[in-house]
Amino acid sequence: MNRYHLVASFNKEQHAFEYQIIPEISTIKVLLPMQTSNGNFRYGLQTMISELQRVNIYPSESGFDAIIIGLMVYIADIKISRRKQSQDSWTREITLSIPVYDSKWMNHRNTIERMLKFLTGDIWTLEFSKREERFAISDKEEERTDKYRVASLFSGGMDSLIAAINYMEQGQATLLVSHAGEPRVRKWQTDLLQLLDENYSNVPHDNAYLWTSLSDIELPEADEDKNQRSRSFLFISIAIFAMSGTKGCNDLYMPENGLIALNVPLDSTRIGSHSTRTTHPFYLKLWNEISMSVFGFSISNPYWNKTKGEMAAECLNRDRLMDAMGKSYSCSSVNNANIRGGHSQHCGHCLPCIIRRAAMYHAFGKNDPSEYLYSDIAAIESNRDLVGEQLRSFQYAIQKLKQNPNSKEIMIYKTGPLDSDEMYLKELSEMYYRGLMEVDQWIQDNREN
Repeated sequence: MNRYHLVASFNKEQHAFEYQIIPEISTIKVLLPMQTSNGNFRYGLQTMISELQRVNIYPSESGFDAIIIGLMVYIADIKISRRKQSQDSWTREITLSIPVYDSKWMNHRNTIERMLKFLTGDIWTLEFSKREERFAISDKEEERTDKYRVASLFSGGMDSLIAAINYMEQGQATLLVSHAGEPRVRKWQTDLLQLLDENYSNVPHDNAYLWTSLSDIELPEADEDKNQRSRSFLFISIAIFAMSGTKGCNDLYMPENGLIALNVPLDSTRIGSHSTRTTHPFYLKLWNEISMSVFGFSISNPYWNKTKGEMAAECLNRDRLMDAMGKSYSCSSVNNANIRGGHSQHCGHCLPCIIRRAAMYHAFGKNDPSEYLYSDIAAIESNRDLVGEQLRSFQYAIQKLKQNPNSKEIMIYKTGPLDSDEMYLKELSEMYYRGLMEVDQWIQDNREN
């Protein structure tokens, strides 16, 4: 087991990774070159900058701080193996040293460390130093676009698709924010963006996206990790980076159904950091402390009190949603589903697939254009291996909730702290109950048929 200390280097003469193994403290220190010799940014950031400039988005120095912090966190998260580099097969110890231009970041070091520990379950230490290099194009500030008042996550999934359709139906000019690290994910996003372009050409909507090109990064003795718990941290960093280059775009939406945002463990095997918290209210609250202080930006989830089925049923253009659903993806096991099925499809049995299928049933009955490798509920239910694991976990949680409906008021606390407002907590607990009953209805009706 090794601790890792990653240092963001802006030395243009550094063309490769430099590292030092410090055995007495079990630490590997790695200098990551962030720029090429001609000053271009690495890891896909330069392409994003060029694309943003095409639509008159010129990020600020503080915005560059945000995206560099986001990239460093993401690189550490996916390039250091939990299995190999932790004492308990989960918790890693990671230090990041990052030069920042805006000294305000230094006031929020503890908040970021707390937020990252909550998000990924690891022990993070951040060290900020003064960045002397300037990256923002100051003489372009007057040319910054003023088209947008809001930015919104656009992942290629069902929730962000519903949100985008709602924005377009309301005539809300929106900066859609995306991230991809492989061609398939980007294709899902571009296919959906094309549908929006074709149907809402009269409503301004640009796509700010980062393609993280990280194939050249191999940290010494680190292997890789597939969980990507920090992806939402990078998503928000991308959004803040882009928003900082506009005039008046101050609100960031993270559209996620409330059941997934809370992500209450279905059984005792998924507790603590093993349950994802990418849009949990506490996590977004910590981000708001930083974004409001440094940028004056607010971050919120407009669907915190809605189930996925309610989001679909209340979509402002249900026909358009139905047309687009076959091109959106929610599956957490899509790689395995593709390997077994030979083409892009959902597995049909992971937690996001089950919630998606239940939501479509709630909103559209049996009219679901998505393709699932495992479509038959009875077959999933009777499978005693991993294929049936999540469905059985749902059944276990649903049974417990039916036996004691009032337990919903306790269960919502299982993944993290919540604000103490009585009405807010009541809405959360009621949404949690409706979300599980939505899944139960789908199981019962389809099993009978």
